[in-house]
Amino acid sequence: MICRLSSRVGPIIVASGLFVLCVPSTAQVRLSKSTKAAHDVFLEGYARTNSKCESIDPPSVFVDQPPEHGIVCSRSADLLLRKTVENDLAHCLSRRAHGIHVIYLPHRGYAGPDKVRYTVKFPTTQHTVEVNLTVLPDDPQSRTVVPADISAPIGDSAQKPGPLPVCAALVS
Repeated sequence: MICRLSSRVGPIIVASGLFVLCVPSTAQVRLSKSTKAAHDVFLEGYARTNSKCESIDPPSVFVDQPPEHGIVCSRSADLLLRKTVENDLAHCLSRRAHGIHVIYLPHRGYAGPDKVRYTVKFPTTQHTVEVNLTVLPDDPQSRTVVPADISAPIGDSAQKPGPLPVCAALVS
């Protein structure tokens, strides 16, 4: 089973806030997301199962255009399956599968627009996801401004194109 999970809630409401949106091979998906400065945001989730509905390795994700003002990474997650793309795996619907969440985190102190593009590669299909991001100031009273040279990250190094890295664990 090959599916893309989304946090968009349409006519189907799911307790976990996720449903599966399956797209044809080599499709381009465009999303818009927003977050507050210093807060991460869920972009999409992906999972795969075998014919017994057992989780198998999630698809690989390649970052084509990294965000200029943040990072994008993956977190391991359990996902609710709603649709299938390949094979006759309808019997797996409404089950959970282990997969990944794609997460965006803006650089410290940044507020403004950002953009990321990545490709999800399944065994027989792939699709590109382009996400337009809006990073809002964390405190509405603050006057966080975009730096004069918006290509320069604030206090963090720029992410490079390549395989989607695993998110670093939060340390308190």
